[in-house]
Amino acid sequence: MSALMIETEQFSYAVHYSSRRRSVALQVKQGQLTVRAPLGYSLAEIKALVLQKQQWVLKHLQRVKLQTKPQWLAEQQLPLLGTTLALTRQRGEKSAVLYSKDNLTIIVSSRVQPQRYQKVLLTLLQKWYQQQAFSWFTQRVLYWQNKMNVRSGNILIGSWRTKWGYCKSTSELGFNWRLMMAPEWVADYVVVHELAHLKHLNHSARFWQLVHEYYPQAEDAKAWLRHNQHLLEL
Repeated sequence: MSALMIETEQFSYAVHYSSRRRSVALQVKQGQLTVRAPLGYSLAEIKALVLQKQQWVLKHLQRVKLQTKPQWLAEQQLPLLGTTLALTRQRGEKSAVLYSKDNLTIIVSSRVQPQRYQKVLLTLLQKWYQQQAFSWFTQRVLYWQNKMNVRSGNILIGSWRTKWGYCKSTSELGFNWRLMMAPEWVADYVVVHELAHLKHLNHSARFWQLVHEYYPQAEDAKAWLRHNQHLLEL
């Protein structure tokens, strides 16, 4: 596969040629436009296509600029199911996380070297979120499965980048701990979504009908996750 960079007045983009492609595709990812084309496709045709799609490209590039990762630690606050906790950081004899109603105190052991401080801090925070997630999702699965007349198996908490949850044919359910940083009604949608897979292990029309039957705001929740995923990062 070969590639080259093209500059325009408003943005630049990379062109990747591949013998395996049969059509041209435009992709905006991480603030960069990439054009993937089959071998033999002329550069003039690619430039004409990008010009034709320029408004679409600018719209998506601007959206990426607006989706700046929040600086939760620098701002000394953390999101939890639609609320905001004040964050306090301390040094102490032993590393620990202390949670009160509106405050989270992270104690990093004084034995931790300065170069490892940030990594230990993030590890403590993630473990705390995972504990909160297991407790919360266990309760919500119990609530929704009684309403939907289904029965789940084990519940696991994961740390994926590309999915919010899963349902296996064994009835095991998995949920992403980052959903604890989203509003409660959004995390609740993921519970209903995965429980619906216990009846329909696919994304058929019957599956979506079941999801919307029990969760009418499902489309709003999907849109929130699509547009605000960048907020769910430490």
